[in-house]
Amino acid sequence: MNGFIASQKCSACVVRSALEGLTTAIVLLNRHQRILFVNRTAQKVFGIGPRDLGKQLHHIPLDPALRAAWFQACTTPEPTTSLVHLREPEERVLRIMVAHCRTPKGKFLGWALLACDVTDDRNVSVKLTTDLAVELLRYFQSERRSSLQEVLTPAEWRVLQLLGEGLSNNDISRQLGVSPNTLRTHLKSLYRKLQLSNRTALVAFAARVSPRAA
Repeated sequence: MNGFIASQKCSACVVRSALEGLTTAIVLLNRHQRILFVNRTAQKVFGIGPRDLGKQLHHIPLDPALRAAWFQACTTPEPTTSLVHLREPEERVLRIMVAHCRTPKGKFLGWALLACDVTDDRNVSVKLTTDLAVELLRYFQSERRSSLQEVLTPAEWRVLQLLGEGLSNNDISRQLGVSPNTLRTHLKSLYRKLQLSNRTALVAFAARVSPRAA
């Protein structure tokens, strides 16, 4: 993925490896419904892959039954569990749970979309608590920002934050008190370090990692 990932700490690798090995499909989404994490099982049963990280779930081609279950769950304040018969990418029956994840103080973090294949045994339950999902969401969001802060200079990090808030180049220059040329230098550095090719991609990335978007 992006170059800064190479600097992630060993703890991140341990957590990711543990999640990747679970037979429960796990998709973590922030409060804007952008995908933060998808494990191998979820890639297999939902057809969601690494290429979809950062995208909003409703912009990804999904089985109609899964899409319907997701939209219903989003409008319900409590965790929902349902049996869903998928036909794509493979025909199977899933027990799906969608949990709304909040901090102990009630701040909404996002969703955990969990599922296990119950095609052969519909009594199987989804085994991941909402509390754990909350901790995982907080971990991935904070860990990503920490990794970025290790790679970017303070000025580049501030530019990225302001891009994530939707500010124009002129507004960013005024807020930081720098010239347009200096700002362009920071932007070129961000493109290079994050391995992004255009402003649209950079703004989308900034919106995902900005503290206000977490």
